Amino acid sequence: MLSRKVNTANTGNEIAICCQTSRPSHQRTMRGGGGLGGWLIVAILATLVSAACDPLQGSGTGTPPDPSKYIQVDDASQSAIVTLIAGYPATDFQFNYDGYASGALVLTVPTGWNITIQCENRGTVPNSCAVVAGRTDKQPIDPSLSTPDPVVGLQPGQSASFAYTPRQTGSFRIASLVDGSEASGTWLDLEVVNGGRPKLAAPGG
Repeated sequence: MLSRKVNTANTGNEIAICCQTSRPSHQRTMRGGGGLGGWLIVAILATLVSAACDPLQGSGTGTPPDPSKYIQVDDASQSAIVTLIAGYPATDFQFNYDGYASGALVLTVPTGWNITIQCENRGTVPNSCAVVAGRTDKQPIDPSLSTPDPVVGLQPGQSASFAYTPRQTGSFRIASLVDGSEASGTWLDLEVVNGGRPKLAAPGG
Protein backbone atom coordinates (compact mmCIF):
# COMPACT_ATOMS: atom_id res chain seq x y z
CA MET A 1 0.00 0.00 0.00
CA LEU A 2 2.74 2.40 0.89
CA SER A 3 6.02 3.37 -0.66
CA ARG A 4 8.73 5.57 0.74
CA LYS A 5 11.13 7.99 -0.91
CA VAL A 6 12.65 10.52 1.43
CA ASN A 7 15.18 13.18 0.55
CA THR A 8 16.46 15.92 2.82
CA ALA A 9 18.22 19.05 1.60
CA ASN A 10 18.54 22.77 2.05
CA THR A 11 15.89 24.67 0.13
CA GLY A 12 18.18 27.42 -1.08
CA ASN A 13 15.80 29.85 0.62
CA GLU A 14 17.29 29.62 4.07
CA ILE A 15 15.95 32.15 6.54
CA ALA A 16 18.17 33.71 9.14
CA ILE A 17 16.89 33.02 12.62
CA CYS A 18 16.76 36.40 14.26
CA CYS A 19 15.51 37.72 17.58
CA GLN A 20 15.19 34.20 18.93
CA THR A 21 15.52 35.11 22.58
CA SER A 22 13.58 32.00 23.67
CA ARG A 23 13.79 30.76 27.25
CA PRO A 24 11.93 31.85 30.00
CA SER A 25 11.68 35.59 29.26
CA HIS A 26 12.10 37.83 26.25
CA GLN A 27 13.01 40.77 28.48
CA ARG A 28 16.56 41.98 28.87
CA THR A 29 17.82 43.79 31.98
CA MET A 30 20.65 46.33 32.02
CA ARG A 31 22.62 46.50 35.20
CA GLY A 32 24.60 49.50 36.34
CA GLY A 33 24.56 52.94 34.78
CA GLY A 34 24.07 53.57 31.12
CA GLY A 35 21.86 56.60 31.52
CA LEU A 36 18.95 57.69 29.38
CA GLY A 37 21.00 57.64 26.18
CA GLY A 38 21.89 54.00 26.61
CA TRP A 39 18.31 53.03 27.31
CA LEU A 40 17.12 54.97 24.27
CA ILE A 41 19.55 53.14 21.97
CA VAL A 42 18.52 49.78 23.41
CA ALA A 43 14.83 50.62 22.97
CA ILE A 44 15.34 51.66 19.33
CA LEU A 45 17.36 48.54 18.52
CA ALA A 46 14.81 46.30 20.22
CA THR A 47 12.01 47.89 18.20
CA LEU A 48 13.87 47.45 14.92
CA VAL A 49 14.77 43.83 15.60
CA SER A 50 11.29 42.82 16.72
CA ALA A 51 9.78 44.50 13.67
CA ALA A 52 12.20 42.68 11.37
CA CYS A 53 11.61 39.20 12.73
CA ASP A 54 9.56 37.66 15.49
CA PRO A 55 9.89 33.88 15.99
CA LEU A 56 6.14 33.60 16.59
CA GLN A 57 5.16 35.58 13.51
CA GLY A 58 5.68 35.18 9.80
CA SER A 59 8.28 37.23 8.01
CA GLY A 60 5.79 39.55 6.38
CA THR A 61 2.15 40.31 5.76
CA GLY A 62 0.24 39.56 2.62
CA THR A 63 -2.35 37.41 0.90
CA PRO A 64 -1.78 33.63 0.71
CA PRO A 65 -1.04 32.43 -2.84
CA ASP A 66 -3.21 30.39 -5.18
CA PRO A 67 -2.82 26.81 -3.84
CA SER A 68 -3.01 25.35 -7.36
CA LYS A 69 0.51 26.67 -7.96
CA TYR A 70 1.83 24.08 -5.52
CA ILE A 71 0.51 20.92 -7.17
CA GLN A 72 1.65 19.31 -10.43
CA VAL A 73 -0.60 16.59 -11.84
CA ASP A 74 0.32 14.04 -14.50
CA ASP A 75 -2.82 12.27 -15.66
CA ALA A 76 -0.98 9.81 -17.89
CA SER A 77 1.02 8.32 -15.02
CA GLN A 78 -1.63 9.03 -12.38
CA SER A 79 0.90 10.87 -10.24
CA ALA A 80 1.13 14.25 -8.58
CA ILE A 81 3.75 16.34 -6.78
CA VAL A 82 2.53 18.56 -3.95
CA THR A 83 4.79 21.24 -2.44
CA LEU A 84 4.00 22.22 1.14
CA ILE A 85 5.89 25.22 2.47
CA ALA A 86 5.81 25.29 6.26
CA GLY A 87 6.10 28.82 7.57
CA TYR A 88 5.08 30.41 4.27
CA PRO A 89 6.59 33.89 4.55
CA ALA A 90 3.86 36.03 2.99
CA THR A 91 1.53 35.73 5.95
CA ASP A 92 1.76 37.38 9.37
CA PHE A 93 1.66 34.08 11.30
CA GLN A 94 4.16 31.38 10.44
CA PHE A 95 2.30 28.26 11.57
CA ASN A 96 0.90 27.38 8.15
CA TYR A 97 1.39 25.41 4.95
CA ASP A 98 1.57 27.49 1.75
CA GLY A 99 0.13 30.41 3.70
CA TYR A 100 -2.98 28.55 4.96
CA ALA A 101 -3.46 27.39 8.55
CA SER A 102 -5.75 25.17 10.62
CA GLY A 103 -7.26 23.12 7.81
CA ALA A 104 -8.05 26.00 5.46
CA LEU A 105 -5.98 24.18 2.82
CA VAL A 106 -7.49 20.95 1.43
CA LEU A 107 -5.58 18.30 -0.51
CA THR A 108 -7.89 15.89 -2.36
CA VAL A 109 -6.30 12.67 -3.62
CA PRO A 110 -7.95 9.78 -5.53
CA THR A 111 -7.12 6.23 -4.44
CA GLY A 112 -4.46 4.53 -6.54
CA TRP A 113 -2.59 7.71 -7.46
CA ASN A 114 1.11 8.11 -6.66
CA ILE A 115 1.55 11.24 -4.58
CA THR A 116 4.86 12.87 -3.70
CA ILE A 117 4.81 15.37 -0.84
CA GLN A 118 7.65 17.88 -0.96
CA CYS A 119 7.97 19.62 2.40
CA GLU A 120 9.99 22.83 2.75
CA ASN A 121 10.59 24.66 6.01
CA ARG A 122 10.77 28.42 5.59
CA GLY A 123 9.82 29.15 9.18
CA THR A 124 12.10 30.25 12.00
CA VAL A 125 11.42 27.08 14.02
CA PRO A 126 11.53 23.33 13.13
CA ASN A 127 8.61 21.95 11.11
CA SER A 128 7.63 18.64 9.55
CA CYS A 129 5.02 17.04 7.29
CA ALA A 130 3.28 13.79 8.27
CA VAL A 131 0.04 12.03 7.33
CA VAL A 132 -2.02 11.54 10.50
CA ALA A 133 -5.53 10.34 11.25
CA GLY A 134 -6.55 12.75 13.99
CA ARG A 135 -5.71 16.06 15.57
CA THR A 136 -4.04 14.58 18.66
CA ASP A 137 -1.92 11.98 16.86
CA LYS A 138 1.80 12.15 17.62
CA GLN A 139 2.90 9.68 14.93
CA PRO A 140 2.06 9.29 11.22
CA ILE A 141 -0.42 6.58 10.22
CA ASP A 142 2.56 4.72 8.75
CA PRO A 143 6.26 5.38 9.48
CA SER A 144 6.89 5.94 5.77
CA LEU A 145 4.35 8.75 5.50
CA SER A 146 6.38 11.63 6.90
CA THR A 147 9.53 13.63 6.58
CA PRO A 148 12.44 12.23 8.66
CA ASP A 149 12.02 12.42 12.46
CA PRO A 150 8.71 14.32 12.26
CA VAL A 151 8.67 15.12 15.98
CA VAL A 152 12.13 16.70 15.73
CA GLY A 153 11.31 18.29 12.38
CA LEU A 154 13.24 19.91 9.57
CA GLN A 155 15.41 22.83 10.57
CA PRO A 156 14.78 26.25 8.95
CA GLY A 157 15.96 26.12 5.35
CA GLN A 158 15.71 22.33 5.01
CA SER A 159 13.40 20.28 2.81
CA ALA A 160 12.45 16.61 2.44
CA SER A 161 9.97 14.50 0.50
CA PHE A 162 8.03 11.27 0.78
CA ALA A 163 5.70 9.36 -1.52
CA TYR A 164 2.71 7.12 -1.06
CA THR A 165 -0.23 5.54 -2.84
CA PRO A 166 -3.49 5.61 -0.85
CA ARG A 167 -5.72 2.57 -1.24
CA GLN A 168 -8.67 3.43 1.01
CA THR A 169 -10.86 6.49 1.12
CA GLY A 170 -11.09 8.59 4.25
CA SER A 171 -10.39 11.91 5.92
CA PHE A 172 -6.89 12.54 7.23
CA ARG A 173 -4.49 15.40 7.93
CA ILE A 174 -1.02 16.39 6.92
CA ALA A 175 0.48 18.06 9.97
CA SER A 176 3.71 19.19 11.55
CA LEU A 177 4.33 16.88 14.51
CA VAL A 178 6.88 19.18 16.15
CA ASP A 179 5.52 19.98 19.60
CA GLY A 180 2.95 22.79 19.43
CA SER A 181 3.01 23.24 15.65
CA GLU A 182 -0.23 21.47 14.76
CA ALA A 183 -2.07 23.04 17.68
CA SER A 184 -0.87 26.43 16.43
CA GLY A 185 -2.24 25.78 12.92
CA THR A 186 0.36 23.87 10.87
CA TRP A 187 -1.97 21.28 9.35
CA LEU A 188 -4.12 20.77 6.28
CA ASP A 189 -7.12 18.60 5.45
CA LEU A 190 -6.31 15.48 3.40
CA GLU A 191 -9.27 13.82 1.68
CA VAL A 192 -8.77 10.46 -0.07
CA VAL A 193 -11.61 9.84 -2.53
CA ASN A 194 -12.72 7.51 -5.30
CA GLY A 195 -12.10 8.93 -8.75
CA GLY A 196 -11.25 12.38 -10.05
CA ARG A 197 -7.92 14.20 -10.07
CA PRO A 198 -5.68 15.38 -7.22
CA LYS A 199 -6.45 18.93 -6.18
CA LEU A 200 -5.00 21.43 -3.72
CA ALA A 201 -7.42 24.22 -2.83
CA ALA A 202 -8.61 26.59 -0.13
CA PRO A 203 -12.41 26.33 -0.43
CA GLY A 204 -13.10 28.97 2.19
CA GLY A 205 -10.48 31.40 0.90
